[in-house]
Amino acid sequence: MHAGPGIRETPIAGVILTDAELDHTIGLLQLREGSNLTIYGTERVRNCLHSDFPVFPMLASYCSWEWQPLSPNSEVQVGPLGEGEEESVILETVPVSRKPPLYSKSNNVDEGIWEIGLVFRNIKTGKSLAYFPTLERMTPSIEACFQRADILIVDGTFWSEDELVEMGAAVRNARSMGHLPISGEAGIAEMIAGYPARRKILIHINNSNPILLKHSMERKRLEQLGIEIAYDGMELEV
Repeated sequence: MHAGPGIRETPIAGVILTDAELDHTIGLLQLREGSNLTIYGTERVRNCLHSDFPVFPMLASYCSWEWQPLSPNSEVQVGPLGEGEEESVILETVPVSRKPPLYSKSNNVDEGIWEIGLVFRNIKTGKSLAYFPTLERMTPSIEACFQRADILIVDGTFWSEDELVEMGAAVRNARSMGHLPISGEAGIAEMIAGYPARRKILIHINNSNPILLKHSMERKRLEQLGIEIAYDGMELEV
């Protein structure tokens, strides 16, 4: 993302947080200088970033931001400032998981939704994109989103259930970390292959995942199913 138009500005107008995990929130610190961001997220995430991982108190010394709350099972309208309604996007928030981040002081899964998925609907075109970077299980509401989306961007963290365990890199498997594996009868690949979306893309891919190797059998299997793999700089138009 090239800087500008100001000396220390970026072209990023806003950030949408799907959870409070480190890899999804620590980038706010890199955007601290010259930024005036609109940040969207649930109140649970906001509270966590004020206390357990105090990103917002740290940012207060560097930049200003506007907080826009997202509530599970709700919709908000977002769009460029000064533009008409037809240039806006409807953002739908879908509950995904009650699993808090490991660093959080809260271990009570009954306290509410920690992770969400998003559906972006272009008012002008009527097309929609479903974005679920983490997915621990399917629910009726998630399935409904997948069924109507024109583009699916879905959790592709691990290829297999015990990927990190077999490598000796972790003691927890994919599902215990909150991720459905790509392979297997109940895996992501088999699941999304049956949906009518014109593009199906895997994102949030761990560096242990063999689909990152361009000539791997796992990657070829996905290509046969018509499933793409996200990459840095990827652009989508809905």
